[in-house]
Amino acid sequence: MSGSAFLRIPRTGAQVVGVIGASAVLALAVTGCGSATGASVNSGQMGVGSGPESSRSSLAPPEADGVTWKAQGSKVDGVPVTYVARPDDSISLLWMDSSILKYRYVPGYKVPENGPECADDRNPKTWMPKAAAGFNGGFQLTDNAGGYYYLGKTIRPLKSGLGTIVIAQDGTAKVGKWGRDLELSADTAVVRQNLPLVVDSSKDQTSSRDTASTWGAADAGASHTNRSAIGQLADGSLVFAFGSLVTAPELAKSLVDVGVVNAVALDMNKSWPTGFTYTHSQSKVTGSRIHPLVVRSPDEYKAQFQKDFFMAELP
Repeated sequence: MSGSAFLRIPRTGAQVVGVIGASAVLALAVTGCGSATGASVNSGQMGVGSGPESSRSSLAPPEADGVTWKAQGSKVDGVPVTYVARPDDSISLLWMDSSILKYRYVPGYKVPENGPECADDRNPKTWMPKAAAGFNGGFQLTDNAGGYYYLGKTIRPLKSGLGTIVIAQDGTAKVGKWGRDLELSADTAVVRQNLPLVVDSSKDQTSSRDTASTWGAADAGASHTNRSAIGQLADGSLVFAFGSLVTAPELAKSLVDVGVVNAVALDMNKSWPTGFTYTHSQSKVTGSRIHPLVVRSPDEYKAQFQKDFFMAELP
């Protein structure tokens, strides 16, 4: 894109980090947000359907028997960046093109508990103008499902062997096992853990020996509940899964069937699992559910939300 650049904001210090045209961009320690959220910073909103030639993607949703992907949401250079599939009536899958999209993590104002929030994470104007997709985060920290690292601080100790989502300072995202696939580095912006991997090395990790609480206790002890998970394919693209009144094995199978290598279980029960795509027309942002039985409105993420969530962002 002529006359612009993507910039990385350091965690500390107020200084000029880059120049766009004749104007300087300042990174202020009081916000500390650009790298901490994993969101890239640019000179302004890019209209959907325009963008640099480098945005053209060679990635595509994975082919799988019985799975039909349909473009839903925004396009870049005329190419859809999010697709939705319904392998059955209960489950929807959201594929996101990670060669184009960047990812932002937004802490909730209640969950994760006692964690810091930067100023940008209280201002939807920092994520909605570039929103391509949004989906829910993990359990409460008090559920002891894993650790949490944010803004250069370990809020809850990270546990080796657990399923983990990592967002780097440049907005790239990875899903894997902590201590084997992923580790803390200078480029790490956010680490969110949530139980062991539900899919590990392309294999379903659920078992007939699982207890009712192995993958999170359902409301009132129900065998079926609303569930969610995030997985990564070998090409780096992400697949989010939403299931209405499903078991953990059913959700895991849907991810394995489309070639997911590693997947982390996310929030569950009636209203917490979400999954939305967004389109842009002039200054208006319109959201759509990836499944008709997602309880919450896509507009929930147009404001700060009580629980954490992830946003896939346009360039």
